[in-house]
Amino acid sequence: MSFLLAGPGGAALAGAAGASLSLALRRIGVEITGRLLGPREEARVGYVLVQGAAEILERMEQGETLREDGFFDARRPERSDAEEVAECVLLKSQREPEEQKLPYMAHLLANLAFDSSIGVQMAHQITKAAEQLTYRQLCVLKLAAVKERFGLRDTDYRGQESFSKQLYQVLYECVDLYNKSYINLGGEVAFGPTDVKPGSMVVQGLGVDISNLMRLRNIPVKDIAPIAAMLK
Repeated sequence: MSFLLAGPGGAALAGAAGASLSLALRRIGVEITGRLLGPREEARVGYVLVQGAAEILERMEQGETLREDGFFDARRPERSDAEEVAECVLLKSQREPEEQKLPYMAHLLANLAFDSSIGVQMAHQITKAAEQLTYRQLCVLKLAAVKERFGLRDTDYRGQESFSKQLYQVLYECVDLYNKSYINLGGEVAFGPTDVKPGSMVVQGLGVDISNLMRLRNIPVKDIAPIAAMLK
């Protein structure tokens, strides 16, 4: 736990949310780092916890207020919802091999401390969904929201005889997002990758919540530009 409390990150943990949130983050940090973690796992958990806490502190200093729906209230012998959700986010981060996703898991941890419209069960649902998506799928969600900037293809791929391996993979990522109902394709049904119309992709439903809570708008253009180039 010492690495979590040292330096600027430790200051953020100490003052990020007053007694309730600070205690919740510290307690979960101690519990998780007390388990048998490999160095890489410990680094992932530490990164998400410290970055999430620092973001909470920064937003509070800018005048935002934490949610006031009992999310941080301890209910003995049970934990607070905040502790339960924080553990969920951190455990998913611990096992995340695509470390490009970690800054967005930190955003998720921070945003859940402010958004009272997201109950504990929905927080678990969104965190599980975030774990199951690849980083490229997160990039596709952002691309779908800013597609007008990239001139994506307006037609599907039916009748196309050959596909590059790279395009084939991306289309399957899009179909998976469609099957999860995180995007729609302009109201048309997609039975497979050849039915994808990149220029018709729209983020919907839980996909919107994932995008907002993980702040996918912060994904750099350099990460979505190669995907956009394949979908033109």
